Amino acid sequence: MKTIDLAGYIAKILSAVERDGDNALLRFGARFDGVNLSRSGLRVREAEIRRSSAGIPVLLRDALDKAASNVKSFHDRELKNMSFSWSMSRLGATTGQVIRSVESVGIYVPGGRFSYPSTVLMTAIPARAAGVKKIVIVSPPGNITPGVLYAARISGVSEIYRVGGPWAIAALAFGTASIPKVDLIVGPGNKYVNEAKRQVFGRTGIDSLAGPSEIAIIADDSADERFIARDILAQLEHAPDAKAYLFTDSRRILRGVNSVLGVKAGGKQFKAVKCSLGRAVELVNGIAPEHLEIAVKNARRIAANIHNAGAVFIGNYSPVAAGDYWAGPSHTLPTAGASRFSSGISVCTFLKRTSFIEFSEKSLAAGAGWIKSIARAEGLIEHGRSIEIRERQK
Repeated sequence: MKTIDLAGYIAKILSAVERDGDNALLRFGARFDGVNLSRSGLRVREAEIRRSSAGIPVLLRDALDKAASNVKSFHDRELKNMSFSWSMSRLGATTGQVIRSVESVGIYVPGGRFSYPSTVLMTAIPARAAGVKKIVIVSPPGNITPGVLYAARISGVSEIYRVGGPWAIAALAFGTASIPKVDLIVGPGNKYVNEAKRQVFGRTGIDSLAGPSEIAIIADDSADERFIARDILAQLEHAPDAKAYLFTDSRRILRGVNSVLGVKAGGKQFKAVKCSLGRAVELVNGIAPEHLEIAVKNARRIAANIHNAGAVFIGNYSPVAAGDYWAGPSHTLPTAGASRFSSGISVCTFLKRTSFIEFSEKSLAAGAGWIKSIARAEGLIEHGRSIEIRERQK
């Protein structure tokens, strides 16, 4: 099989969209998605959203409504517990920060093997809670399902487009005649989407470069091996490159999990380690997994020693699936060890801080000598002179 230069391949796609706009989107859609659209067909119209979402099964509609309520409640509370704009005054100088939301966000909702209305809820609702005015969804044409449209409708999404793949990321980053340029792009995707996000960063913001989904589980003899095995299988069904780790001090758990898994985890990336619970904590902090389940006695005590994880699920009855669909915190989380330095999507993802500085003539004069001293040390002569010119005005 011929190995492609991924970066170069994606760069050509991005360049084509920047140059040809909608025409490039239509070409790529026909070539890769097998869908021949017109320009007017790129956007999902409001009448179609209403008609399609009205036809979803009642049980799914109710489930999405309740899940959306949980997500909204969590992120509204998150916003209330954050610091907002503030200022302080000292010796005649006033400084502080203004905190505002970004104005526009593009959400990539992946398609392919599955359809993800939950991703809509878990990205759009935190953005709306933060105060984002314009929320745009792009998704492969085959993924524009009634469930996705209904989730978008109840999440406050402004616009939806039938565009997937790296060319969708390009459209959000550069803008086309049909699709608006946005300030920030969020949402998971495959390696092609990830590479596109990496390359457009700087032209627009991105949330993260998400890798394969992953779970780690710490378990002792009090755990139920059937629960653990099912949670591992649930994680591994995301994709062939998904990862799962089990750390336990119990031979019974090891035997039981392997017995339940059998050949079902064959070919998947699953690793089981027998070790002390203390060692399990060390290993987990080193891996920094996307999801961590703690199925041990005194699980909260173990959780208190976890420093690196996207989300922690505490106790035997807190499976990752509950977080994926229901609990409230966004399920879009850092992967591939990124929880060592980053966080999942939340209200904070969509907020930015602007510092402000206001000096009086007197307060500037009080610090002038120190400012000029630092400027001289750095060799930035004009910096010092910008202070001196104000001193001469006396």
